Amino acid sequence: MTTAIAILLAAASAVALAFGAMFQHSGVVADERHRSGFSFVHFLALFRNRSWILGLGFLCAGTVANVIALALAPVMVVQPIGAISLVISVLLAVKYRGLKLSRLIVAAVIVCGLSVGAFVALSATVARTSLHLGADAHPLAWIGFALTAAFLVLGLAWRRPPQLLLILGAGLLFACVATSTHLVSHQLLHAGLGAITWLNVVSLAAAGIVGSWFMQAAYAAGPPEMVIAGLTVVDPIFAVFLGSVVLGEAAGAPIWLISILVLIGLVACSGVVVLSRYHPDVIERERERRSARALLIRTPDAGE
Repeated sequence: MTTAIAILLAAASAVALAFGAMFQHSGVVADERHRSGFSFVHFLALFRNRSWILGLGFLCAGTVANVIALALAPVMVVQPIGAISLVISVLLAVKYRGLKLSRLIVAAVIVCGLSVGAFVALSATVARTSLHLGADAHPLAWIGFALTAAFLVLGLAWRRPPQLLLILGAGLLFACVATSTHLVSHQLLHAGLGAITWLNVVSLAAAGIVGSWFMQAAYAAGPPEMVIAGLTVVDPIFAVFLGSVVLGEAAGAPIWLISILVLIGLVACSGVVVLSRYHPDVIERERERRSARALLIRTPDAGE
């Protein structure tokens, strides 16, 4: 019964994520200053944008639902359900942004959705939650710190990283957030406040802050459907990896099932790659870049 409630809450969270992405993307692209590069200062300035704040409200509501879901069921079951938000996000783009869907885009969305759905169905048959206390919980915190530091340095050193890299960073960091949230909430529910490992809480917060920055930068770098696609594939797959390997949620799973899960994950990732190459907004941005580059090359000759 608790697993069913967790699945419903995760689905509600996915709906909120789709609406939050639409409003936050609108807020980010409204500020033309991001075209020269999306810095942490630009991220902080978004807190004065009404559309972005509305999107933040949706994301906060979705986060609360997802946190409760993670407290009730294993990460392997809860986190992949976010794939529902990709379908909703595409439908919102068609209605409000006039997105024209090609057969390839529709196929990519279907592949992502069905793959992650199959992932949830299979992982639910083997996922088991166990309580991790004290030093047993610290490996997850150190993984979160390491990834946070790596992407923080990357974000500060690379002025305009490609959207796919930003999505990858946000997805990996939010996977750490989800897994740590599950671990900490499980500690609180089953062992009390005194059992919480605060190192994991700090790691969770750090990954959440840098991951949020990367997500907003990804909105500035391309269409929101790409961000949702990446987050609903990279995030759950890495979260499942952390849950199964670090937290031992798949300790009883046979090798053949693990192999199938890995294969399904790769298929889901292929759908995101297709979206990153053939989404209409991505193609249009690439045309603009090529035109600008060609103009810069021709300008010196014209001056001569």
